Amino acid sequence: MKRNVYVLGNPLVLKDCLPFKLLPHLRKKIPGFNFIHLDPTEEIDLGKNGELIFLDTVIGIKKVTKFNSLNHWTLSPRVSPHDYDLPLQLGLLAKLKKISKVTIIGIPENGKLKDILKEVSFLILHS
Repeated sequence: MKRNVYVLGNPLVLKDCLPFKLLPHLRKKIPGFNFIHLDPTEEIDLGKNGELIFLDTVIGIKKVTKFNSLNHWTLSPRVSPHDYDLPLQLGLLAKLKKISKVTIIGIPENGKLKDILKEVSFLILHS
């Protein structure tokens, strides 16, 4: 059974489009995984073991970085239901014991696609 990798990113926002640009390359390079473009407000398929892998832009990092803990993330201010985001959703799922492991592969907002693809592929295969 193929594992899912949820790819976040907005193809319309320059600082947030790199994960989206990686999608066709990752699908070709690592066919043993399902790469799914995800809106963080959509429902996530938790699978049988509750292990999740995400690929997303992380502002402020200089290189591709693997995060294995939700403790790295700060919740955004929550004023309305529109403020529901991925860290909040993952935190709720963790409290409900619906997920057992979360891996977030952070991509810098700038970089060479070829180099980032190589690093991301390695991290996905070793997650």
